[in-house]
Amino acid sequence: MDTSFSSFFLSALFMLMFPVMNSAGFPPTLEPICGPTHPPDAIPIYPNDVHLLQFPLNLEHLEADYFLYGALGYGPYKVAPELVMGGPPPIGAQKANLDELVNRIIEEFGYQEVDLLLLAGLLGVEAGQDAVIRMYLYERADYKVYPYDYTVAEFTDCISELRNKLGICGIKDEGICVPLNLGAENRTTSNVLAADYNSLSYARTPREILRIVYGTGSEHVPGGFFPKGENGKIARELLYSYE
Repeated sequence: MDTSFSSFFLSALFMLMFPVMNSAGFPPTLEPICGPTHPPDAIPIYPNDVHLLQFPLNLEHLEADYFLYGALGYGPYKVAPELVMGGPPPIGAQKANLDELVNRIIEEFGYQEVDLLLLAGLLGVEAGQDAVIRMYLYERADYKVYPYDYTVAEFTDCISELRNKLGICGIKDEGICVPLNLGAENRTTSNVLAADYNSLSYARTPREILRIVYGTGSEHVPGGFFPKGENGKIARELLYSYE
């Protein structure tokens, strides 16, 4: 069939379909109808909800500092000072020695973390960041990390083992390569996305998270990334219950 005739035929068919579609009940306009992404009626926020939202904000702020300092050499206090509210900058943070590709990725993650300090669409973006980082590491699994005598895969194993040890509640973190019995369906040793053998995401309680980010193995003893402990009712009550 001649190309020009084919184009004409398809165009004519498309135009003829309009009255058919309209008569069949389709709206006579091409303007899309999009509803709000939030419920039309206000949803009450209970006191406990506020505390549960405040808890991850500590972690989001930590990640914002981590990514922004790594890529730019400065953190939210300069990018979004209204969110810092006069709080002190982190101790010892500095720009990382990154190639151009990684620097751009980490800078993007930093800006995303600033947005996530408002907790909008948090889980989807966090999962995406995790996937990007783990895929990048997996592609380099056998590279030696200078000046250490460890490969990238071995480093991820060590980090995961430490987090599991600090969390105290079994295997909830895995490196980019795992034994067959921990792989998806027990059929693979690749582990780009960390999950259990049923490919379900691991879950942690606030207590487990605090044990890890404090680096002490105790939700009552601050340290690590939060030398003075996290803020918010959940974290502060756990600190006070120990004092």
